[in-house]
Amino acid sequence: MIPSTSPRPFTSAHVRANIVKILLIVGAIATGMSLLADALSLAFPPLTEDQELADNVTGAALMFITFLLAVIELILYVATVIVFCMWLYRAYGNLRAFKTWQRLDHSPGMAVGSFFIPFVNLILPYRAVKEVWQKSRLPDESLLSEPGPPASFPLWWMFWLLASFSGNISMRASFNENVSERTATMISIVAGGLSIVAAFFAYLVVDAIDKRQEETSKQINLGNFSGPPPPPPMLDLGERQNHVSPL
Repeated sequence: MIPSTSPRPFTSAHVRANIVKILLIVGAIATGMSLLADALSLAFPPLTEDQELADNVTGAALMFITFLLAVIELILYVATVIVFCMWLYRAYGNLRAFKTWQRLDHSPGMAVGSFFIPFVNLILPYRAVKEVWQKSRLPDESLLSEPGPPASFPLWWMFWLLASFSGNISMRASFNENVSERTATMISIVAGGLSIVAAFFAYLVVDAIDKRQEETSKQINLGNFSGPPPPPPMLDLGERQNHVSPL
């Protein structure tokens, strides 16, 4: 448990959330186009080492398109990871503005860094993202129990793990000489399909957290948040003597 020792003002992560959502959409479109190119490569014979470009124009074109889409996918993936981490860091930091006197399970740095720690990244990132949604609310709301996140949260994490595992298998298969090119392509298609589904649910997760934080910040600005009761005033020695009743 990491205490939020000092309050901090709310800093909207709305712009970062919108950029993440745009990158997720564009990345899913690029992955879909890559899946189409992979499917076409199964229907047409690939360009072999002993062939000239003129001997197999279709195969050469598909190879070029597949390579180009792979580069675009990589760039979009790196950009999405960077902006997602920036968004998550700010969104988690905003929890201090909503629950200044309660303890948090993680720090903003740990919430982001947990994605890059082996084995820890199987569980901790989901807990951190879930905590952002749960605690992005008024502090005096539902104090007895934390609300459960929407169904999109566990579905996002499930498909994210499946896409990661299948992507790892696909990469290993592409470099394994014992695996046929057709089999490697089919594994790549499955991994790409899972990543598109994961991107869809990731969009819903980011959107849900962003809307929840923006709504809570509006309620605070409108004065609908009373906050914890102030401590009783401390009396100095002279005031204490004046408040003592004579016997």
